[in-house]
Amino acid sequence: MKRFIAACFAVTAACGSSTFHAPPAQPHIALPTGAALKPYDPGQPGEARPNYTAQLNGIVYAGLTNARLAGGFPVTAGPGFLAAIDPTTGTVNLIDLGGADGQQCKNPGVVRADSGKIYVVCAASFDGTDPSRALVEVDPGTRTVSRRAAIPQGTVPSGVALTATRIWIGDSLTPQLLSFDRATFAPVDGADAAHPPIPAKCPTEGQFPYVPYVGIVGGDLYALCATSTAGILGRFDAATGASKGQASVGASPTQFVATSDGRIAIVNSLENTLSLVNLGNPMSSQVGLTFKSPTSTLQDVKARDQFLFTVASGSNTVQKIDLGASGGPKVVAEANTGDGTSPFNLEPIDDDQVVVVNYATSDVVSRKLTAVQ
Repeated sequence: MKRFIAACFAVTAACGSSTFHAPPAQPHIALPTGAALKPYDPGQPGEARPNYTAQLNGIVYAGLTNARLAGGFPVTAGPGFLAAIDPTTGTVNLIDLGGADGQQCKNPGVVRADSGKIYVVCAASFDGTDPSRALVEVDPGTRTVSRRAAIPQGTVPSGVALTATRIWIGDSLTPQLLSFDRATFAPVDGADAAHPPIPAKCPTEGQFPYVPYVGIVGGDLYALCATSTAGILGRFDAATGASKGQASVGASPTQFVATSDGRIAIVNSLENTLSLVNLGNPMSSQVGLTFKSPTSTLQDVKARDQFLFTVASGSNTVQKIDLGASGGPKVVAEANTGDGTSPFNLEPIDDDQVVVVNYATSDVVSRKLTAVQ
């Protein structure tokens, strides 16, 4: 972080501008493989298979699902890891989330940075009864798991959101929210029959409702509920889980982010759109942008200044969107991550440079976004 700040000061002094330019990131960073990922069967090692990311103090943290393909489907090959990636030097430090027996976390999912710590949910095998499902807290300074909480049986965690007193998670099996006490890491909502989970607001149309993502915006808890044909963003009291409203969004939404102008932006993977939600009472939603047809399977959205950055894993592309463009939000720059890479998440390190993790090729790339005319 210090070198980022120093570079920023240098640019300001030289150019008379406050625009921050990060040092150039490495164009390609290989992620560890083979024995480094501690395979359960040395004869059948996995690949990193990175998915969700977060950024803290200039380091990009990526969850490594550590999977191998069997019959065309990913199979967990070893414990979950968190990769601490320095974009400038290309250095990758592995943080083992699996514990001494390698079973404390498998298939890590959403990653959150909060108050100097990293929080990760571990989805394990998706059957709802795998004891490797967990919520873990990571100390970046020591690169160790500082706390762990088992996820209640029957739940597959799909997102994590933090307040000063609570940690909320979503569920991939049942449209509901669970919570943990942040101080004790003990379960609260969803702990037992007397303390049930909080039902998520879901569309009445479509099949297979689930909660793909949760987050805190403006002090409230927000949760997506997606089906095969629709989506809803629900608002909840972040202390109690009481419902405070909802807004319809696009088909099969995947992630959301708070924007610089006080809204929430959501990417909808099935209909190739970006929803913008106004957080009034009641909430309201509109289609902020329909992406061009070559863009497909929107996966991630992040915000920086007046810009949004999105990942489309089907078309192997990333986009930069200017919320303040004349005529409304507009894609102003793009980049390709390479054929067959299946990018999953990105982190903007300045307004024109992004770091992207590729699930299919188990690597990290940096792309300077090219202006779209």
